[in-house]
Amino acid sequence: MAFLKSVLLALSAASALAESSSTAASCNPIKTSGCSPDPALGSSFAESFTSESEHFHKLQYATGQINYTDEGMAMTINKRFDNPSLRSNFYLMFGKVEVEFKAAAGQGIISSFYLQSDDLDEIDLEWTGGDTTQFQSNYFSKGDTTTWDRGAFHGVDAPQEKFHNYTVDWAMDKTVWYLDGAPVRTLTNDSSEGYPQSPMYVMMGCWAGGDPDNQPGTIEWAGGLTDYTKAPFTMYIKRVVITDYSTGEQYSYNGQSGSWESIEAKNGEVYGRYQEAQNDFSSLTNGQAISSSSSASSASSSASSSASSSASSSASTSASTSASSSASSSASSSASSSAFSSANSTVSSSAPYSTLSNSTSILSPSTVSVSSVSSGSSESASAISKSASASIKPQSLTTSAEAAAVTSSAAGSKSSANSTSTVSSASSSYSVRVNTTNGAYAMKMSLPALFAAVAFLI
Repeated sequence: MAFLKSVLLALSAASALAESSSTAASCNPIKTSGCSPDPALGSSFAESFTSESEHFHKLQYATGQINYTDEGMAMTINKRFDNPSLRSNFYLMFGKVEVEFKAAAGQGIISSFYLQSDDLDEIDLEWTGGDTTQFQSNYFSKGDTTTWDRGAFHGVDAPQEKFHNYTVDWAMDKTVWYLDGAPVRTLTNDSSEGYPQSPMYVMMGCWAGGDPDNQPGTIEWAGGLTDYTKAPFTMYIKRVVITDYSTGEQYSYNGQSGSWESIEAKNGEVYGRYQEAQNDFSSLTNGQAISSSSSASSASSSASSSASSSASSSASTSASTSASSSASSSASSSASSSAFSSANSTVSSSAPYSTLSNSTSILSPSTVSVSSVSSGSSESASAISKSASASIKPQSLTTSAEAAAVTSSAAGSKSSANSTSTVSSASSSYSVRVNTTNGAYAMKMSLPALFAAVAFLI
């Protein structure tokens, strides 16, 4: 009986993963034609999250608690398989994003804030709940996971106890990660491992990388097994400031190259408001208002909020979200960054922040330059060795979160994560790509649900 139950649950998870991957492929613009255009932000805004935001929506199959208070938003894991998360109703075509953020504490708990495109370009910020001295940055191009040296660690003071400002300035010529106004990492667009260059939405949330059903590599990267008896685990976002460097109502792919030159902005221009965006960002981060023409989203961007729940847009949204990571292992990097124009964009942080002592350990020495705020490298090195085992070897890992979600599905859908992360090896300077698919999405498929129901009855 127990064996039959295990078999049914395994079949359910396998079927769900296969269908999820198939759906993802159908909405990846560099693999399939006819994908829906992406609603453009084409403007700038600041969000304090004192109430539900018009710019973001909770994923239909994401569980967990989200509270809005006078001090911002709290996203809480109360029990196993909770995965509170929000996704933007808009896309950016190059832009700047800042978040005032406090990570969730707890061994094995991952807090994440990242940008991702339909064709699996990605720019990441991630925190592990047991690492009190650093955060992680990472990027991917067209889902290419054939190398494992893109990730980097950066020193930060008590990220689970203090709010810090984390900024990603994604420009045409380079991407710069900032901590409290100071640059900690720079990626140029001539990277041999590709460069993110297609329209991206914004995601934020937390999940248990240390869930016992996850693969050993995932658990080790997350800092160890999660003890759910110590829940709740809560991450906090006090404010985000977001500005789009392009104008228009929608962004669409012309062809399947995935290059920025192939992106078309309806009634607008790619990179058409870079300087205006810089001015907006400076004003918003200083608490000032901006003109209504800058802050107001375009008509189609507003309509996209409701359109995201429609059948066509919803299919694209859930597919790209639920399978963005699982599809990445098979996606190959097809975009060429050699055609980039050498935009003379000045990357700077306009807001007056205090500079904290921190250091950076970079895992990609050839294509990424890192500016270190101070020389306090010993603390960072110690933190790296504590958060990652020196014996880890570069390899692609896919967690069993799908099966974990199915096993708990009798009362409703559950999830472990929709996040892509890195595992660092302190001795080899490699990072291991971890593809963690949000297993909650599997439960909307009839066959897996049937398997799960039969297993539950057994």
